[in-house]
Amino acid sequence: FFNLRKEKSRNAARSRRGKENFEFFELAKMLPLPGAITSQLDKASVIRLTISYLHMRTFASQGDPPWSPLLEGDSNCSKVRRSSHSLATDMFEQHLGAHLLQSLDGFVFVVSQEGRFLYISETVSIYLGLSQVELTGSSVFDYIHPADHVEMAERLGIRPHLRAEAGCHTAPESASSSASTSSLAGTPEPAPSSPHSPADDPPDRGFFIRMKSTLTKRGLHVKSSGYKVIHVTGRIRCRPALVPGSTRSVRRPMGLVALAHTLPPSTLNEVRMESHMFVFRVNMDLQVTYCENR
Repeated sequence: FFNLRKEKSRNAARSRRGKENFEFFELAKMLPLPGAITSQLDKASVIRLTISYLHMRTFASQGDPPWSPLLEGDSNCSKVRRSSHSLATDMFEQHLGAHLLQSLDGFVFVVSQEGRFLYISETVSIYLGLSQVELTGSSVFDYIHPADHVEMAERLGIRPHLRAEAGCHTAPESASSSASTSSLAGTPEPAPSSPHSPADDPPDRGFFIRMKSTLTKRGLHVKSSGYKVIHVTGRIRCRPALVPGSTRSVRRPMGLVALAHTLPPSTLNEVRMESHMFVFRVNMDLQVTYCENR
């Protein structure tokens, strides 16, 4: 009798696992990703990507202006397709998004107000060696240099008391290093936090950060990640909201939509040498190891 109960319990657990795996398999198939990728996802990744996709739909539909007509494919979109002049035009429009991403000298990403990637284009693998599936739903602070955390948080409008929860390290030395990096990169230092709402700030953003990269100079993947300097340009996306107890409408920031360009490290050959200039090399101890005759 004891063995029979044990066998029934084992069969029930096996059946429960089978049903659970089937539900995860069906959920993965609903994600906007190729089947070759979704079939290899573990359960945690399926949940992470599903949550990100749902947040992205909210980000698209509730922001101003709404992107939902493009996502849903409303009647206007179908009319445009039906009135196309040729099959070639139809085929191009179907893959327009992919064509645009391939033509950009960089990658596109959307970061929520909490600092998580809601979307990042698959072209990120070309420039950083990181995968779209790995980054989507992850914290942006896990992939940028610790010294740039404060600057990224300020550009997103994350209030100081919420930065630790978002994964932002706000050590004093990090802040000073971030400021020096910004000045070296030619961008103005971010203004100190002010009591007014981030929605009052201009929506345009342009700044430099260092992001993790698993690519070598020859474009090969390596296990240990280094950092690449990224020039980020974009806008804060807002949604209209009513002030409680009033008919006045305000704009609440939802996140950052941005284009990222990787900056190649400058080589000595790119520096124009004038007649009054000469080249010398020093080691890490600042001892001269080479100097031109001139």
